[in-house]
Amino acid sequence: MKKYHFISGLPRSGSTLLTSLLNQNPRFHSRISNPLARFVKSVVTETYAGPGYALECTEKMRSSLIKNLIETYHQDYPGEVNFNTNRGWGLLLPMLDNTFPDAKLICCVRDIPWILDSFEKLFRNNPFNISRLYSPEERETVYTRAEALMSPGHSLRFPYDALKEAITGPHKRKIILVGYEQLTTKPELVMRALYNFIDEPYFEHDFNNVIGAYDEYDLEAGINGLHKVRTKVEYTKRDTILPPDLWARYSNLEFWK
Repeated sequence: MKKYHFISGLPRSGSTLLTSLLNQNPRFHSRISNPLARFVKSVVTETYAGPGYALECTEKMRSSLIKNLIETYHQDYPGEVNFNTNRGWGLLLPMLDNTFPDAKLICCVRDIPWILDSFEKLFRNNPFNISRLYSPEERETVYTRAEALMSPGHSLRFPYDALKEAITGPHKRKIILVGYEQLTTKPELVMRALYNFIDEPYFEHDFNNVIGAYDEYDLEAGINGLHKVRTKVEYTKRDTILPPDLWARYSNLEFWK
């Protein structure tokens, strides 16, 4: 019988690297972001889409549908332990706790200014591409791009709010936070803690030979390098490319600390 765990948290915070590392373990199978969380949410929302629907689809039926949906989605994937990634899983923890009580949520986190810096670096590395992350007006300057990312429902603000709800809610015991700096500077220590949290025997990972190819996702998003994984796990120290006032505006938002 397969086991299921879920990956969420903030963008540009190491979830792609974590996925690539998990896939080194032959018992594991992990993928980067996919629509399963949206499918799960739709089971409940569509139940109330018309008169009488909720009477026909009881709460017990909804729970069974969600459990079967998650299992069916992963049935052709290899591995005994499957990891599913989506920024919205934190908002669905009550459903996951009901359908898969042993499932855990892994949330990748990073300081907000460095996330904005990483998005900005990607934008400047793709001057001849149109990123789907921004509208034409949002795309104009570094200030409008940062403001857009931190606006309600956008690429950074949505997972930020979802993370806040998850780790302050009643199911926080199911969550482990994986810091980007910790993962890239002390990968073995982080991975051992993760294995202990999900109650799996440790696998000796090769942190100098990480393989991950996700070019098709980058092509669809219009951003080359969005899911690029370096061969060696290491932290690259550099100066920020954000203006000082912008850096200061979004500093000290790391509520999880």
